[in-house]
Amino acid sequence: MKAIISDIHANLEALEAVMADLDKRNPEEIFCLGDIVGYGPNPRECIEICKRAKWSLLGNHEEAVLFHAEDFNAKARRAVDWTREQLNSSEYDRVKNNALWDYLGDLKKKKKVGDILFVHGSPRQPTREYVLPKDAEDTEKMTEIFDGFDWICFAGHTHIAGVFYPNGDKFDFRYAAQLANEYKLARSEGKRFINVGSIGQPRDGDNRACYVTYDDEIVRFHRIEYDYKTTMKKIYEVEDLADYLAKRLEEGR
Repeated sequence: MKAIISDIHANLEALEAVMADLDKRNPEEIFCLGDIVGYGPNPRECIEICKRAKWSLLGNHEEAVLFHAEDFNAKARRAVDWTREQLNSSEYDRVKNNALWDYLGDLKKKKKVGDILFVHGSPRQPTREYVLPKDAEDTEKMTEIFDGFDWICFAGHTHIAGVFYPNGDKFDFRYAAQLANEYKLARSEGKRFINVGSIGQPRDGDNRACYVTYDDEIVRFHRIEYDYKTTMKKIYEVEDLADYLAKRLEEGR
């Protein structure tokens, strides 16, 4: 059994709760699909914890922190700028700061393990492209995305856990909750694009942290309760983090 985490967004309380659950399940390996930082109040701590993963990928928020955030909205850009300040904090020595930057700078955009592809966004645009539930109706888009991997593609980015799959000459999407948080894998049924959800900022109406475990036969979506009110309080206390970033943790949207 392997575990996949994604979209932590500097939410320490959610990440710690997930890691405690993972310690009980004891997966062989942990993979991270990016967006460790952004939006939340504890980027440094979350980066350090994510070093437990065998590897992590570059998300659009790491990309924004490292390079630019021109395509982000104003509130998201403020959060990116604040995150940069935290990673350069004078409260820590230069060696520790540089180690965090080096870690982010070494992140790759995609990872292939056998016939499974791992990305943050999509095979076409690994850090940036959203594959939303409504996109199941866009046959051209989904066909191009499915042409970009061999069997399974695991992704994050949208913060909405679920599975895309071909249905005749079209595509369908099922939310993880509609699948009772389990999905059986069968090569004979063709390719699957699986969104693992978000640990630190779920947007599917369930405010619990979400991550995935999988083996050759089944994918399981795990929902973990955490102390989101503490995270909300931390966000409210940071002027550069917009209040709605706290409110959506309670709403799960």
